[in-house]
Amino acid sequence: EVVLAQSDPDMDSVPAEMLREQDYLVCIGGNTPDESYLNALSVIRVAEQEGVDSLHPGIGFLSENASFNQLCRNHNLNFIGPSVANMERMGNKSNAIATARRCNVPVVPGSLGILANAESATQIAANIGYPVLIKAVHGGGGKGIQVVEKPEDFVEIYHRISAEARAAFGNGDLYLEKYVTSLRHVEIQILRDHYGNTKVLGLRDCSVQRNNQKVFEESTSTMLPRDMEEQLYTYAESLADEINYIGAGTVEFIFDLLNNTLYFMEMNTRLQVEHPVTELVTNTDIVARQFDIAAGGSIADLVVNPEGYAMEVRVTAEKATIAKDGTLSFVPNPGDITEYHLPENAHVKVISMIDEGKSISPYYDSLIMQIIAYGPDRNSTMDTLYDYLGEMKISGVCTNIPVLRKIIKDDIFIKGDYDTNYLEGFFQRTDHEALIKEIEEASGENQGGIDISNLQIEGSDEIKVLSPQAGVFYLSPSPAEPDFVKVGDEVNLEQTLCLLEAMKLFTSLNLTTFNKDHALYSSASYTLVRTVPVSGQAVNKGDLLFVLKPVS
Repeated sequence: EVVLAQSDPDMDSVPAEMLREQDYLVCIGGNTPDESYLNALSVIRVAEQEGVDSLHPGIGFLSENASFNQLCRNHNLNFIGPSVANMERMGNKSNAIATARRCNVPVVPGSLGILANAESATQIAANIGYPVLIKAVHGGGGKGIQVVEKPEDFVEIYHRISAEARAAFGNGDLYLEKYVTSLRHVEIQILRDHYGNTKVLGLRDCSVQRNNQKVFEESTSTMLPRDMEEQLYTYAESLADEINYIGAGTVEFIFDLLNNTLYFMEMNTRLQVEHPVTELVTNTDIVARQFDIAAGGSIADLVVNPEGYAMEVRVTAEKATIAKDGTLSFVPNPGDITEYHLPENAHVKVISMIDEGKSISPYYDSLIMQIIAYGPDRNSTMDTLYDYLGEMKISGVCTNIPVLRKIIKDDIFIKGDYDTNYLEGFFQRTDHEALIKEIEEASGENQGGIDISNLQIEGSDEIKVLSPQAGVFYLSPSPAEPDFVKVGDEVNLEQTLCLLEAMKLFTSLNLTTFNKDHALYSSASYTLVRTVPVSGQAVNKGDLLFVLKPVS
């Protein structure tokens, strides 16, 4: 039997509808992650009330939290994952680097431990040499990490990343690394049981990234020599054995292209989003093996014999825009799915969180689907994936599917000769306006139906400001700071009116935001007549936010 704990917005989600008759769906309460999936005591309380004996933490939120792991064990729950000691050792990036050094696994030059303060860190950075990378000890998912190009920027970025890490992970400790400017990001999937049996399942290349978030994952690296791949397998196995690791884990490495050198980066003590890539080429159910290992089973009889090629893309609910500096930017685009079609293909696996008639919540990540294609080689797998993406249909929200298809047909990607800076160059070579139009047309979004008459309030010269998307509305940057605008204020076109939070990202709104496609607000300034939502309130696309009156 399965007990699925879901937040308020997820009670009618696709996973909830996948439950069988004998399974249970329980509301864990709240909308935001802090109120629901990150509320460890609430998770434990549900587990105890439902008589659960084992708990799988999933792939995010509390899945790498050693304190939650210990809490489960204190309440006699079998945590399906590594030991508390494993998480404390490898979940802390500083401890993980020290462990790698003890195993003679090369690490990127950097601080040998946690940075004491900004002043001493400045000296360490000078000794390493710029550019350097400031990283949160408990970071992940693209958060708590930033490159510092020059000394005068170091202190400000140090404090900002520490604050970001403290807010996201509950710990603001940082460490420092030399920034490798041209690299491939590769990772090794391992399984290990309670009896000392370690199995290396294979390699994944995750070098196509945007904002440190993986976009493509492949079952082989196009640039890593075979002898270096074998070396990575040895490194991963020695690290797992050194800490007596239990369960599924991923050891991540940097392949420094300029120096032809391998470096240990980190170990993820949880199931990775991209694990299906390895499952397809090894015919191994990694999740099932997690359960077996947690129940005391052995993997001694597991034979790993990879065949074929697998490639995964992450489909996100995002809308493309052109930033002030002229670069292409992406913002979350939560909303309602009005049309949804997936073609049938035996060589494609889909993990989807959406369906027709479902809503994509503004409270969580923008990832809505994983699509994994399998074939005999890279070229045929890319062809399968390209065709499948072209036959899909998702309406109601914008997605990155047009971007994914363009990447697959890009000459540099096809040749496989690129590094983690690939997407930056790809977007520079891309017609921004054409791509934005393609993304919006694919979503079914109609830009032609909005004009000033839709916004005018009958019988007056007042005009509405409607929410451009679903999100959480905020009138101020923080509860301790004043509102951006108050009733009676005169506002210009560039003045920030509010923030919308969607999928962990904040977007500031001003009247120029709405004038991008249509001249809706033509006066130089307006008087704020009324604010409708209150701070912290969820709003949908098209909801009334403000009422304005043009200043004569």
